Amino acid sequence: MGLFDIIRGQRAPKRADLDQLFALPAAALTLEAGMDTRTTGHAGVCLKPVEAGLFDGIVRELDGLLRLAGDEAGSRITRHSDSFGFLWVVVADPDLDDLVTATHMVSRTMEERGFSEQLLCAVFGFRGPDGPLDLVYAYKRGRFYPFVPRGEQRRDNALELRLQAALGGELPFEPELERWYPVWDAPVHGDDAL
Repeated sequence: MGLFDIIRGQRAPKRADLDQLFALPAAALTLEAGMDTRTTGHAGVCLKPVEAGLFDGIVRELDGLLRLAGDEAGSRITRHSDSFGFLWVVVADPDLDDLVTATHMVSRTMEERGFSEQLLCAVFGFRGPDGPLDLVYAYKRGRFYPFVPRGEQRRDNALELRLQAALGGELPFEPELERWYPVWDAPVHGDDAL
């Protein structure tokens, strides 16, 4: 993008560094060993609202791609709309490596279909001794941050900072704490968590 593009108000959408997602399995080992925390087997890709027909078509395409990639992986996808109006592509797989790979594929497919501006975040669900916690990947920033929901619109900031300290050497963390946005009701901790 050049100066002339900036003056005209045109800008190319920034593409997320989706390969950062592949650092997550190693970080999860640290979580399991040091904090007795395990994956729920669910991840969600959150998008700004898009036309329902287009979204349904992409979800069907993603489902087909997952089947082609091999049923032995065990990944499955569903779609979900939350109370805030955001759309979710939810990936379920008991194996974290497969879960990350499928989430990467979903994210890449959305980008390739022209939805990079709609991609908000990917949320990976975990469960520790004190309850749920999430690792959020913000697409526009290309960074992870922890989110630990506790009850009605509350979060455990102290645990979030401990998670950053424990995983800071393994994941690219968002350095600006004010950008650690809460992702309430991410569909990665449901009763059907693996």
